[in-house]
Order: sequence, then C-alpha cells, then structure tokens
Amino acid sequence: MPKLKPTEKEERDRITRSVIRGNQERYGIRDEQMAKSLGLHPYTYRDKLNEPERIRLDELQALSRMLKFTPIQAASLVLGRDLTTKEIKDFILM
Repeated sequence: MPKLKPTEKEERDRITRSVIRGNQERYGIRDEQMAKSLGLHPYTYRDKLNEPERIRLDELQALSRMLKFTPIQAASLVLGRDLTTKEIKDFILM
C-alpha cells in the first residue's frame, strides 16, 4: 500500500511536537517537569502534545522560554512549517 502524504494539519502537528520534544530531550526535561511548570497534570500535557492545536498561546510562550526555542524554531511553530533556506538566509542577513 502506498504511503500517503500527511495532511497540512498532520505536518503542522509534527513540526510542533518535534520542536518541543527535541528541546525537551536536549535539555533533559521530562514531561512531568514540563507539566508542573505549566500548571498542568502530566496527562493533560501529553494530550496537548498529541493535539498541539490545544496548546494555548500563554503555554506556548512559557514553553519557548523554558525550552529556549531558537528564532527559527519559533518561526516554524508560528508558520506551521519548516522555513525555506531562502527565508533563513533572509532572516540572518536582516
């Protein structure tokens, strides 16, 4: 059976999860610690990662501070896609 291309929503969700999970791993922060910092139950935190559209703006801002998102990671989250090489170059040369 051929592999189906992910929908736009699935792709946005993957990008969001990869940025959050990647930085959590990088800084050695467990889900329980993240949930506590956000004032959430660990199950709620995991549910929000499974459905990233449920993450509120204030939670996303707190995540970005705790996990030290780079400007490029933050832009990818907001845009819901990876930045192109040209966009990155233009950003750096601003």
